[in-house]
Amino acid sequence: MLTGGFGPFSRADLTGLLGALVASDHRRMLSATLHDVQYRAGHYYVIAEVSAHHDGGVGQFYYGLTTAPVPSEARGYATKLHDYNIFAWEHPHDPLLPGLTLAATPAQVRQHFAPDRELTALHTVIYRPMNRAVFKARLTPQTPAGLGETLYLKVLRPGIAQTLYNIHLTLGAAGVPVVPPIAPPVADVLTLAGGQGMPLGELARTEGVVTRFDARQLIDLLDRFPREILHYPHRASWADRYQEFIQSAHQAMPEEYARLGQLAYRFDQAHQQLDLGPVVPTHGDLYEAHILVDPVTGEIRQILDVDGAGPGYRVDDYACLIGHVAVLGYAQNPQWGWQTAMRFFGQLAPYTNPHTLAVRSAAVVVSLIPGYQPDEQTRARGQRYLRVVEALLELA
Repeated sequence: MLTGGFGPFSRADLTGLLGALVASDHRRMLSATLHDVQYRAGHYYVIAEVSAHHDGGVGQFYYGLTTAPVPSEARGYATKLHDYNIFAWEHPHDPLLPGLTLAATPAQVRQHFAPDRELTALHTVIYRPMNRAVFKARLTPQTPAGLGETLYLKVLRPGIAQTLYNIHLTLGAAGVPVVPPIAPPVADVLTLAGGQGMPLGELARTEGVVTRFDARQLIDLLDRFPREILHYPHRASWADRYQEFIQSAHQAMPEEYARLGQLAYRFDQAHQQLDLGPVVPTHGDLYEAHILVDPVTGEIRQILDVDGAGPGYRVDDYACLIGHVAVLGYAQNPQWGWQTAMRFFGQLAPYTNPHTLAVRSAAVVVSLIPGYQPDEQTRARGQRYLRVVEALLELA
């Protein structure tokens, strides 16, 4: 059964909740596992896998749970626990992602995006309940001697897919190496071609601190973002949301209450006089997994995931990369992620405010602290990330 609870909910609370949820679907729960627990803007979002008896025998079922408000017409199960309103649904009936059913169903994917091709594989890359999901689809070659093709299906909230499609076209026309959309969105699902190049994180892992990637490439890349991007809505950056993520860490690491309180104070003090620079067009989520490079030269070939493109601060794009890279290989010795991040910091600091870069990089790492730490591995990761936050603040 469950290995533990999270936040205000105990293991017994969750076991009872999931048991009642499964019973409402005329099933009997045998076991359950929490695959992901996210804490965003004061609300929990959870993915649970349940093994249950049903009319046909025993099967695996996936459920989403949230404490966030949902539309009144949402399909699912509503209850109350410890004064929290909880809504649960069976996958893929996400209350805010109506396109999830299409993207998660092979027959529908083929019908809408590859009617003349065979679909050989379809799996989830990422799923953030009530926010977005990405699926990877593999298609058969178009010719006997050809190569298979990869498509990525982005499932977004209603109305966002068209905006993202337009962003891709705008950036591509400006010479920004984004992956091209395959077609206009269908049912809030945007289909993109597979990217070209090696993820920067993979290159850094294989080459360590001597990686041929020079972070100063980001300067020219971001300079190409056209002014039209400023017309899109401003979104809080990962670093902007440090208070939210400190609160999440408090929930996951109650034994570090004093330490986290001290970090919150240091961040608050630092942000009182922080020079963020002018508002400019930004990527919004520019970390190593979203940067594809030539494995031989280290040159940027393409960038991914421009969902967050819009007005913001250039330093936050730099900090997003440094903060993410700083925790790579955290359990290994030497700590190549930290060493690589320090190299990138040294390359980018002359082109921005170094004090601000250190503070915002530390704030990004706070956002990466696991919000759910049910085992020794995730607890060790949380402790290591805290040390990285403190080390980055020392650079300020």
